[in-house]
Amino acid sequence: MSQSIYIEPTHIFLADVHLGGSTLMGGNYEHSLCSLINYAAKKKIQLYLLGDVFDYWMEFPAQTIRKTPFESSQTPSETILPPLGSIVLDTLKKYNQECGPAYYILGNHDYWDAGYFTSIGCKVFDDGCKIDLDRQTVCLLHGDGLPTKKTTIRGDVISPLKRPMLHTILRSASFITLFQYFFTPIKAWSIMKSFSNFSKKKEKPAQVIIDSAYKNLIKFYDIDVIIAGHDHLARTVHSRDGQYINTGPYYENNLVLTYSKQGWVHAEWEDRKSKLVVKEKPSYAL
Repeated sequence: MSQSIYIEPTHIFLADVHLGGSTLMGGNYEHSLCSLINYAAKKKIQLYLLGDVFDYWMEFPAQTIRKTPFESSQTPSETILPPLGSIVLDTLKKYNQECGPAYYILGNHDYWDAGYFTSIGCKVFDDGCKIDLDRQTVCLLHGDGLPTKKTTIRGDVISPLKRPMLHTILRSASFITLFQYFFTPIKAWSIMKSFSNFSKKKEKPAQVIIDSAYKNLIKFYDIDVIIAGHDHLARTVHSRDGQYINTGPYYENNLVLTYSKQGWVHAEWEDRKSKLVVKEKPSYAL
């Protein structure tokens, strides 16, 4: 039996928590994520959330909600939030106040953010962002959108990315406005929950297509590392010009990607021990 190797990173990257996506996860799943965020705050570790932390997240700005004749004409000032993840959000807000800010790349299951993540101190990006890390140029994406010749990097913002037509429509401002006009929050959350379950069963783009697209982005924009999630396949893909690392899904044994003096390492969060244990994942050249 091999001995566990623990690591204390300076940066933690995680994606695909899908909090609220399954009743099988239970309350301990949420508390475990909170313990990781608190650990990051205590150790002053920079935290990056690469999308699909929630499943399904959809904020309703008060002005989008249509009133019935029997309701008051007075409009509340607060945005209506989906009834999930309140403990995580409070913990994340505390992290931002103590260490701040956590980076949040919106995913295809938590894209409908109307400003709440920013209000609790997160630095939010629609498509992706660029950071500098120990003389490395690192691009952070969710992974549902792929780069094309039209993709640009301006400052720390990466945009636009190419997505399947349905996802492009779902992210459009016109669709969101109409959808939130015709459906109450409770009905809308129910619809999107059903859509979320349906979309998980659909085939995702072939792994080789994803890997090749990121290889090209690395080559043409002089990038050292791309980090993304989305397809739930933890791996490191090496090319002559750099590497693409998929974090893997957090819902799978609390899996994350870490960075420290030891370099890039996948690890699993052990809540009871408050430690990160190293987990080797597939690594290959392209």
